[in-house]
Amino acid sequence: MRGFFVSTATVRRDWATSKVELLHELVAVSVEQTQTGALQEGDLAMSSTDDLKDLVRRIYRARVEGDLESLMSFLDDDCLFRVVGNQHLAPLTDPVVGAAALRVTMQYLIDNWDMRGIDFVSIHVDGDVALIHRMGRMRFGATEYDTEIMDKMTFENGKLKECVEFVDTLQAAALLDVVKLPARN
Repeated sequence: MRGFFVSTATVRRDWATSKVELLHELVAVSVEQTQTGALQEGDLAMSSTDDLKDLVRRIYRARVEGDLESLMSFLDDDCLFRVVGNQHLAPLTDPVVGAAALRVTMQYLIDNWDMRGIDFVSIHVDGDVALIHRMGRMRFGATEYDTEIMDKMTFENGKLKECVEFVDTLQAAALLDVVKLPARN
């Protein structure tokens, strides 16, 4: 009987060692793919704060560079995007849902709201939610102005599921000719 237990212990030890070796191999391959760029957006669920922060930066880079196809590749098919504000700023504040509607909206934003002068202040991550604070110079048409923006991005399975954007709605309303701002002395 003793031989049976020794043999079972040996099998268990060998099986455990194989699992550990396999895990180390998978981690090494994953690290190599990440470093070489072999992994594509959405291949894996978010695994760390740094991964999510990197994904957020890539989304904004695509937006700033005007790369609509790359930007769309980060979005879930049912992604919701909205700018916080009331109905007086519609259609800017109307929620936009789904790939087709988001493609039109993102193209409009790329064409009309130049964000090349906007920089990151901070990115905070809690699970699959990122809070992004940005500030700098933005341009709408011929008007350039200083602003700050806060975004709340929610991710699911490595894709952007919801983006809620907080902007200076008074400035946006003035630029869209919804309100007239008094002249500054």
